[in-house]
Amino acid sequence: MIKIATKIFVRGGALILIIIAVFYLAQIARENGMVRELVADYGYFGIFAVAVLSGFNLAVPVPAVAFLPLFIGAGLNFWITIILITVGVTLADSFTYIVGRLGREIIDDKRKAIVALERVGERHKWAPMILLFLFSSIVPLPNEILVMPLGFLNYKFKRIWPVILTGNFAFNALYSTGVINLFEIL
Repeated sequence: MIKIATKIFVRGGALILIIIAVFYLAQIARENGMVRELVADYGYFGIFAVAVLSGFNLAVPVPAVAFLPLFIGAGLNFWITIILITVGVTLADSFTYIVGRLGREIIDDKRKAIVALERVGERHKWAPMILLFLFSSIVPLPNEILVMPLGFLNYKFKRIWPVILTGNFAFNALYSTGVINLFEIL
């Protein structure tokens, strides 16, 4: 129990430090022409790359939208940034789905746990999609926690992808609105 609490405390502290660093960098970006030029040089492509990389992170989940104050401070458009972050994270989630599908090929289909999960999926077809949407739009943890098992259980990608995309957009819009408001207060 103490080990789990320590892990949560360390990860939470690291996330808080990263957010503080981002606010500091955003302030520097507003005042320093060189930093603004650096962000402007990589601009939207850099945002997309950061979003894809952050979408793969299971160990210390730092959402790409946490860097929004830096991007906005450098003069980039709010909504274009949100859309690029959403698409980048969704692309990373798509690769995770593929890994889950490939994992199914490795493991024998006759295992009891797999059969039991498939039965639940057959009885409640939309329940996993609703859970995935709520998880990806509200919970600040990697979507891989649900996407990989859904790929493993042979859920259709065409059903999962729109749910992930809208969930990621909702998360980024909600998070960024809070971050921007907090940033303006500070």
